[in-house]
Amino acid sequence: MKKKIVIGLWISLFVLVIAFCSMIIYQHKLEKDKQEEALAQIEKEEAEQQKIEEQEAALAEAKETTTTLEPDKVKYTFTDFDATYYSQSKANVREEPYDTAEILGTLSLDQRVTIVAKCDQTDYYKIKTNGDYGYVAFHDLSEEYIPIPLPLSNKSVPSATKDILFIGNSITLYPATKDWWGSGWGCGATAPENDYVHLTVAAKGYHSFDYMSLRSWEFSNTRNYELDDLDPYITKYQYGTIVIELGENVKNHETHFKEDLTDMIKYIKTYNPNARIVMLDNFWPYKSIISTKKAVASENGITYVSLSDIQGVQDYMLKAGDQYTTPDGTVYTIGSFLAGHPNDAGFSAIAQRLISAL
Repeated sequence: MKKKIVIGLWISLFVLVIAFCSMIIYQHKLEKDKQEEALAQIEKEEAEQQKIEEQEAALAEAKETTTTLEPDKVKYTFTDFDATYYSQSKANVREEPYDTAEILGTLSLDQRVTIVAKCDQTDYYKIKTNGDYGYVAFHDLSEEYIPIPLPLSNKSVPSATKDILFIGNSITLYPATKDWWGSGWGCGATAPENDYVHLTVAAKGYHSFDYMSLRSWEFSNTRNYELDDLDPYITKYQYGTIVIELGENVKNHETHFKEDLTDMIKYIKTYNPNARIVMLDNFWPYKSIISTKKAVASENGITYVSLSDIQGVQDYMLKAGDQYTTPDGTVYTIGSFLAGHPNDAGFSAIAQRLISAL
């Protein structure tokens, strides 16, 4: 009996030993599996990281290649785009559609721009200007005309009075230059008393008058910035009549001419609310400009004085190659600048029509 008990104990111990060893082996296997799984995860993460690094390196290389590629070596393509926009600033017109291309010129604020295409590779429009092509950045142009505010000041309506003010170009007043014999009267007249201003003043018996040049306004694409040239007159005197003789030099500068001429009248009326404003027709027959002037006059209750019967009549104009001898014996040959300006007969004809209207 005792022997059986001992044998049973040994068998139980053997079973326990086998169970313990099996447990150790199983635990070891679990730990090995975990280590292999962790190693596999590490290898997977390393592979993914390597892939990311390779992609980043490829992108960096591509970017470097793009950056170092000279813009003028790129073959640009364009999509047709027909529109008329306005310049939002003094925008650069470039030879090619990218920021570092050579500058061909600049646009003025609110200058009308004809767009013919959009660049497919850059944010540039292809524009047509002065018969040639150039490129302007998208952000420099606007679909809408951007009005320049009137240069209104805190000055009050003047109380001092004068009879009449003439606002014009070279036909009203032109300074002394080598181009002609005069000095501060209507360009082309042989003497001040023969220009339309002085003929009108004499015929109407005005006792006080002023005449000034706003010629720069005609050429400008930012005309409202020129209006304060009127301040020495309209902010100091209340005129009975104000004559506007402008338009001959607006040809090829007609961008928002109607809006600018309307703004001029508004500006004048701010300080001379009771003045009778008279608009003198063009001496040169530019139909579109004349049409605009007539429209503005009609819309603003302005008297319009027609010169249609003398426009383009050669007998009223100076002719290139003709000569004029001044009282001191100096001989002037009519050049390209003076040609086309009124002669004494032309000034007399202008004055007659203005006097009739006044």
